[in-house]
Amino acid sequence: MTTENKRKKLIQLVHIGKSKMGLSDDAYCAFLAGITGKESCAEMTARQLEDALRAMRRHGFPIEARRVRPEEKGRATLEQLEYIKGLWAACARNKSEVAMRTFISKIAKVKSLRFLTAGSARSVILALRDMMAKAGYDPDTSEVLHGTEKE
Repeated sequence: MTTENKRKKLIQLVHIGKSKMGLSDDAYCAFLAGITGKESCAEMTARQLEDALRAMRRHGFPIEARRVRPEEKGRATLEQLEYIKGLWAACARNKSEVAMRTFISKIAKVKSLRFLTAGSARSVILALRDMMAKAGYDPDTSEVLHGTEKE
């Protein structure tokens, strides 16, 4: 990030802090002047803006980190994980957690559901759908295929 981009981001955060803290324009200018000696962000250096943000944090402005969704990291989505669990419950002979992890390990080369990427989750889903079809069930409806049920 360039110095100018960093400065713009800091100015943006200071302005967000002003609104979150409910400061009037006069109170905001007085606050900045008390911290940096300047009443406007445009006059401040990046260092002074950082000082203003630190002071805002001390006075109740929480800066929350943006939560990154698993799919943004390339991880499997919650829907994929739930679908895998549902397919496993429908077609596996041994429905234990250990058996499911062993199956996932063979297909995706990971030790747990939480380590699946979106692509490896697709592979596991396709393998489970094939398993259901071989067991005589329609993977989309979980109904018995061809009107015969294996017992």
